[in-house]
Amino acid sequence: MATATTDDYSAKDKSVDLGSGMEMEFVCIPAGSFLMGSEKGHANEKPVHPVTLTKPYYLGKYEVTQEQWQAVMSKDHSLFKAARNPVDYASWDDCQQFLVRLNKKLSGWKASLPTEAQWEYACRAGSSTRFYYGDDEARLAEYAWYADNADGTTHPVGQKKPNAWGLYDMVGNVWEWCSDWYGSYRAGAQENPQGPRSGLSRVLRGGAFDIVGAGLSSSRRSGLMPGGHCNCYGLRIVLLVVETARQLGLQK
Repeated sequence: MATATTDDYSAKDKSVDLGSGMEMEFVCIPAGSFLMGSEKGHANEKPVHPVTLTKPYYLGKYEVTQEQWQAVMSKDHSLFKAARNPVDYASWDDCQQFLVRLNKKLSGWKASLPTEAQWEYACRAGSSTRFYYGDDEARLAEYAWYADNADGTTHPVGQKKPNAWGLYDMVGNVWEWCSDWYGSYRAGAQENPQGPRSGLSRVLRGGAFDIVGAGLSSSRRSGLMPGGHCNCYGLRIVLLVVETARQLGLQK
């Protein structure tokens, strides 16, 4: 059982024991500020607005794999069957069931889906370019499984280059659910934003194996009803000390 300690976020990397010899690895993401969105992107990526995340957090080093999902849920409905491939065909509602069970394995920590701001901040990893490694789309195959190289399927996590903060597959492979309701951005500076208070769809980020390169920018966003399934929907987990989650209004 993973237990929160006085060290909290002092370690760059952290792992959680899922049982049956299975672990989930996390990378510490520092608190900080960035410009969220893109003026050159789709209309739903505007307006660009300053965002400050006041607390550090741990984010999954990889997308949740099928073997990790199996260790927590004892079943897996992914369509592209392979232990180290990311979970697919997971709805937002499915992810909530996974989180309920995962949180029973934790002490002092709260596992959740990232907020959309947490996701984009971590994806950018200090960059302000179109992609988290730069602006050259021709280099995308070094970092992502997408329409040009994935051959219509998901692939084992961690095979491509990570971003500057050591996170793998932040774009491509599978779309990643976020906790926020999907809606238009608000203008102006924001602190620890969590999206609209209600809505019809939940946010998806990062694109997937069937998306062309232009759709894999750090600012690309989409949304789907929380019960929706597809072979390109998966997840990545945020880990916060329970008290921090409570302070941010994420302890539910």
